[in-house]
Amino acid sequence: MVNRKSKVSRDAAPSGRTRAAAPPRTASYTRLLRVDEEAAGAGAPSTLPPPPFARETAVVGLEWWLAAHMGLASGLLWVGQLLDTVPEGDAHAETVRGLAAHTASVRDALYELYCDAADDRVAPLMGRATPLEQHVRGSYGWCVRVVGLLATVTNGLRAESRPDWIIAKGEFRASTRHYPEVPPELRDAVRALPIDFSSPIEPLRNLPQDLDQLIAATEELKAMLAKRFA
Repeated sequence: MVNRKSKVSRDAAPSGRTRAAAPPRTASYTRLLRVDEEAAGAGAPSTLPPPPFARETAVVGLEWWLAAHMGLASGLLWVGQLLDTVPEGDAHAETVRGLAAHTASVRDALYELYCDAADDRVAPLMGRATPLEQHVRGSYGWCVRVVGLLATVTNGLRAESRPDWIIAKGEFRASTRHYPEVPPELRDAVRALPIDFSSPIEPLRNLPQDLDQLIAATEELKAMLAKRFA
């Protein structure tokens, strides 16, 4: 994996909320369309995310991660659009919005790790058989199933028959079989990387915290889903 771009300040990422309970529209919510010099010549739009990557052609080896992230972001956007068609004040819709917001927190934590993975020092932790990539792929796969569950409930709210809670609970139980448990060696592998935590310009200084944030956000979403569907 070649070195891409150094991570820029994450405080610069755009953010905002459309409503109090809605998923936050952060840098990872929906990709900003940008055009590379090469793509511009071909008339092709880019799916390049915001910083730290300056050009899509500089992203090497993480294409699968970007594709998974785009899929999850699109799924959450779809659920949000479905929720906009549900009458205001529906208590179940507000519950789904809250769960979508928790799912968005997992999505955002995955994006932070995506930024970290641009550094060459993370390359030894990447690969189909490595704990980091397996955990990331598992996290996206589980979140996609959660989005499907939320869409099932929301579509039910839009119908006169209302949601079929037996089906919804069945989807929840099926999703729990894909919950991404943390490999016991993952944290140690991350902390073993050569990172200068004393340097204010160290691109990987937040990597251990970013991993912890992903784990915490995932566990919180799991608990919230169990509270509603178990």
